Amino acid sequence: MEDSSDGLLLNFSIDNGPLTAPANFKGGRWRDRLTAKYGARYRQKKIASHFNSTTKENSHPKAQDPVPGKSHIDTNDVSRSAKRQRVEESLRPTTTKLTTYSGSREKTEKPHQIISSLFTFNPASKTAADEELNSASPIEPSNAPLLDGLSTFTSLGLSPTLSAHLLLKLELKTPTAIQKATIPELIKDDNDAFIQAETGSGKTLAYLLPIVQRIVNSAGTVGNTNKSNGGGKVHRDSGLFAVILAPTRELCRQISVVLESLLRCAHWIVAGTVIGGEKKKSEKARLRKGLNILVATPGRLADHLDNTEALDVRNVRWLVLDEGDRLMELGFEAEIQGIVEKLEKKSQLTKARVSPAGSLPNRKVTILCSATMKMSVQRLGELSLKEAIHLKTDSSNSEEIDGRFEDNFSAPAQLQQSYAVVPAKLRLVTLVAALKRAFVRRGSVMKAIVFISCADSVDFHFQVLSRQNRDDENTKPSAKQELTSGTKLAEDKQVPISTIASATSLCIPDNQVTLHKLHGSLPQNVRTSTLAAFSQSKDPAVLICTDIASRGLDLSNVDLVIEYDPPFSKDDHLHRVGRTARAGRDGRALVYLLPGDEEGYVEILKESYRDGGKRLCRNKVDEILKRGFGSSGVDSGKDWEERATEWQLEVERWVLEDPKNLEMARRAYQSHIRAYATHVTAERDIFNIKNLHLGHLAKAFALRDKPGSIKAPGTRGNKESRKVRRQDGAAAKESQSTGEENKRSKSSRDISMSDPAGVARMKAKMREHMAGISEFNIG
Repeated sequence: MEDSSDGLLLNFSIDNGPLTAPANFKGGRWRDRLTAKYGARYRQKKIASHFNSTTKENSHPKAQDPVPGKSHIDTNDVSRSAKRQRVEESLRPTTTKLTTYSGSREKTEKPHQIISSLFTFNPASKTAADEELNSASPIEPSNAPLLDGLSTFTSLGLSPTLSAHLLLKLELKTPTAIQKATIPELIKDDNDAFIQAETGSGKTLAYLLPIVQRIVNSAGTVGNTNKSNGGGKVHRDSGLFAVILAPTRELCRQISVVLESLLRCAHWIVAGTVIGGEKKKSEKARLRKGLNILVATPGRLADHLDNTEALDVRNVRWLVLDEGDRLMELGFEAEIQGIVEKLEKKSQLTKARVSPAGSLPNRKVTILCSATMKMSVQRLGELSLKEAIHLKTDSSNSEEIDGRFEDNFSAPAQLQQSYAVVPAKLRLVTLVAALKRAFVRRGSVMKAIVFISCADSVDFHFQVLSRQNRDDENTKPSAKQELTSGTKLAEDKQVPISTIASATSLCIPDNQVTLHKLHGSLPQNVRTSTLAAFSQSKDPAVLICTDIASRGLDLSNVDLVIEYDPPFSKDDHLHRVGRTARAGRDGRALVYLLPGDEEGYVEILKESYRDGGKRLCRNKVDEILKRGFGSSGVDSGKDWEERATEWQLEVERWVLEDPKNLEMARRAYQSHIRAYATHVTAERDIFNIKNLHLGHLAKAFALRDKPGSIKAPGTRGNKESRKVRRQDGAAAKESQSTGEENKRSKSSRDISMSDPAGVARMKAKMREHMAGISEFNIG
């Protein structure tokens, strides 16, 4: 415009947008101020562009009708760009001004924002999707009982009584391939043996049947035949004949159950267990009464050999090492070596190599069982086996090279394996979608197992999937509920330990799914009752567990195995998927992988197939989400994205509303990252912790914290994040904790190291606090 007074030309450009003063941000950290500044600038540009577009629409009206009832501009209704994060309307920030407490560097708590950006900025997969699995051609099971019409348990050398018991009571008509190869050798010879067969092929019966048969045949040749209750049969006082070692308490329980079912046809033979977590006083009483077959964990058996005089091992004829690779992985090498040496030292058996027919071995026979043959298993064989024979099925791919067995072991042939490349932010919703799809039709899937890397993550996902029925956690369960629902009151806390709940978060119509959780930090009686409840359940059920349930457990009707966290090694994968497709039955397995380097794990998965992985297929993430969250019967576009987003928002609100839930999610996040760093060295380039996107991974745990505020490996926290934030009442809590610490230190000073009872209490307390540290690899 031109001023007529002095001819001065003023060149001002006035835009059509609204005039607003620039926001002034004060206080807080510079990074927070910069973020708020950029956010305000972006919103200002969007308002201006919307104002310009509205002006043009008013001057050139279109066919689209305006929204009724809105004559003014609402900044919250501005159309978003395609990659803008969605912010829930009810939880938008009310102000952008940052303030600080006087004398403190901590900023005030900002309004809680639940931001959902599940489907934006996700890394793309590096590999192309595979073709769909062609299931038209049937696959012959590799671990099913033989159907050649010639192999029967009687033809293998078992007595008619025992064979009839297997047929009528246990419904076992014919043996499996490994049983056919093993039973005759162990009945007629006294050689040490290494039994190798795939999961679900019946290795437990392969060594139990010969032991029971030879003890039954030795009637009248052992012990006191004048006993009124013996009548020439073996009885309690005849001595201990067999010791069976297993790596986990759950596997010991299962072996004991199978053994007890066999001994119903020979009730005079007594079997028992000694495992960790049980009362040693009752175990000593059981040993004093007398046992013929003992099932034990290595640590507890070594303890009894040192401290229990009633345990007489002078006449032990068999030592069985079940799941030998797992025994070595858990660090039981020293205990097993000590057990072998003590059995040899205390043995009073003759040195004869051949036993008369129908009698017990004249020497200690060692049997090593394993589904895989690794260097650790070979080292265990060198410690325990002497001139051993290798018993395997014809379908095994192990070869003996230079005196050592090279392992090419594979999964059952009828197992349908698949994988899914899932971005970190979509992991949680994809897991829920897969479970919803699996149980949407009643009877399609009866039981599923979800393997997770660590105990804290198991607790978090169990609570997430059952969170709607966890309102009254302080209600004390009745005695009946404790027995049937796996709930037990902790000894030192008046809160229930619940391991069974309804999967209400899945929202599956007309199909009630029950959740079970299992990990090594739970009390032993809770673990036992939970596993029994899942195994005996007649309704659809899901078991969320660590690798504690990956070895040797025979859980009936398991149709689906989901490896939510990839296994720590290839062998762990074989054992995990071996919980399904057992004894010739069908089964499915799904493993989750992250985009990027983890996709290289597909080549390792293909090695577990006899055909080189031709039947291994890839499940698309969009298809899993669409089937789990999409509308049934109609194609309504991408409504599944909205439903998945709403479900994620609901979980994030649930985490933010309760400090206990937030702390549980943070612990699960931290433990998951620590567990991720424990992959074997050979696969470390595939599972590289440095390549993890910690921010996206936090989304999978419903966390809104930045990774820097969570103490995790690979992150650089500032001084403020390493300090405990002050809250209301912090001084009172600090004084209270100081008083409790003084009491604990005083009680510790009062305990003299010469007091055995005091030392025992201190060790028990230390074991209680250290219980969860080894959860990453041993469950």
